[in-house]
Amino acid sequence: MTAPTAPTETAGGGPAPLAGRFDSIPLESVLFGPGASGGLAAECERLGISRLLLIASPSLARALDVRAVFDAATGGRIADVFTGGRPHVPHDVVLAAAEAARAAGADGVLSVGGGSPIDLGKAVSLCVAEGVRTREELLAWRVVFAYPDKVEIPTTTAPQLPHIAVSTTLSAGEFTSIIGVTDTERLVKDLYITPSLVPRMVVLDPELAVHTPRDLWASTGLRAVDHAVEALCSTTAQPVTDALCADALRRLTRYLPASVRDAADLHAASQCQIAAWQSIFGLTNVNLGLSHGIGHQLGARCGVPHGITSCVMLPAVLEYNLEHTREPQARIAEIFAAAAGVQADPAAGAGELVRRFIASLGLPTSLREIGVERAEFPALARDAMADLIVASNPRPVTGEDEVVAILESAYR
Repeated sequence: MTAPTAPTETAGGGPAPLAGRFDSIPLESVLFGPGASGGLAAECERLGISRLLLIASPSLARALDVRAVFDAATGGRIADVFTGGRPHVPHDVVLAAAEAARAAGADGVLSVGGGSPIDLGKAVSLCVAEGVRTREELLAWRVVFAYPDKVEIPTTTAPQLPHIAVSTTLSAGEFTSIIGVTDTERLVKDLYITPSLVPRMVVLDPELAVHTPRDLWASTGLRAVDHAVEALCSTTAQPVTDALCADALRRLTRYLPASVRDAADLHAASQCQIAAWQSIFGLTNVNLGLSHGIGHQLGARCGVPHGITSCVMLPAVLEYNLEHTREPQARIAEIFAAAAGVQADPAAGAGELVRRFIASLGLPTSLREIGVERAEFPALARDAMADLIVASNPRPVTGEDEVVAILESAYR
């Protein structure tokens, strides 16, 4: 194992934004639209890949003969298939998948599915490059944050396996240099951030997304909404990302309901995939906030899926942040009001309109609905305060009691 080098550390005056840390993004191409997966063989040839470890979500593997489908699509390059992934990328799964890649002699990774298999693909590339074989060696690469203003981010420079990500949900993790890995001993989701973790290429093919369960498609669509909303409300918001995120919300409010109703509506699905791409486009330049920070720990400690954490936390966080984000919330409210055919109240913010949109898709809007117990709130608050993203929330969070109060608001 190579030891982590050149950690980024800041102290005093608040955490440094993610902007500026990642000036080398290796994403080279995005294929999108119906039939986009037909370009995989040519991309493998371009990248010099001959032996792929295919990491597929278990649900997709049950719906498709993934080995046959992707062996054909890649021109016979599938060396082995790993379908042992679990939500929130537990550390033991990461280590097992990395061993599978080594055993297969893989010179590339193909991840197919939602955020968990795609994050797992990133983690495998990291582990193989850095010789990570144990939990302790993996933890050495995580981001370490102490509230409010100290952060250490190890950066890997070792050559990594080229990673191709085929996304079948809307969580958009395929476009980021971030991994969330759950340490199952501490029940904490750790962040891993380094530029080379971004996949080399991404495929957005709505023909594959027809196999995604509609409730999962809907909830990950809300994850994309969460990305866009928190980016618009960010203290580091920028005109370019504002434009992309506002358009993402317009597409999602128009096409996500249609795509949830009819999985065969490939146009609607493709528009949702483009919106998810737009929602995440500026993440390396724009900090997010509490919905994501609390959501990470709801996943690790309580097993709540990514998209569902956005459903239950985003409206409450918007209400908490209202006095600090009135202008962007007014813009967000106009988009959701227009989609619902109602008039936005400029003084009310966007929280209730977002909550109604979530409910219209048949998704939960409270912690009570998904079975999270109040007894978990203190631990969730403690872990959230150790999450880098919480420190960049538009309304400063001064302590765990404030996080508990937000959880109480989301419990109703």
